[in-house]
Amino acid sequence: MKNLILLSCLLFVSGKANAQENVLKGSWKMKGIHWKTAYTTYSIHKAEPGIFFFTDKSYAIMWTPSDRPRVPFKVLSKPTDEELMAGFRSVVFNAGSYTYTDSTATATAFIAKVPGFEGGRQFYRYHLKGEVLSLTMFDETYPDGTKPEWFGRYVTEFVLERID
Repeated sequence: MKNLILLSCLLFVSGKANAQENVLKGSWKMKGIHWKTAYTTYSIHKAEPGIFFFTDKSYAIMWTPSDRPRVPFKVLSKPTDEELMAGFRSVVFNAGSYTYTDSTATATAFIAKVPGFEGGRQFYRYHLKGEVLSLTMFDETYPDGTKPEWFGRYVTEFVLERID
């Protein structure tokens, strides 16, 4: 009986030791964005508001792909068609589940800004240095298996700072 208890404890401890720490877990504030090609990089060093959330298995991303503040509607409860279009174009979001390794993460969208992307996947490489996370999206696959036009031409690096 003692041997069985000892073996169980050893298996439990070794399982815990082999479990990988999830360094992505938490809330992350957008600090910068870099679109990188083989020849050049376009950067937003002081990014507009953006936030990434990671729990044990779920994620949510919301960010502004611009170096200028979003323009508020003149009448918040009655935007014009032009204001609606500009507002839609001024933000990116999706949320769902993700898996990770020691250097990559794969996100699968449950909901997305773009109708039809639900079930699509985004592939990231990541590196943590102190409280700063470099999260680089290098691939995306639509639910039907096709790829976006940008695939193979550039990657997008998000520079994020831990909130909590």
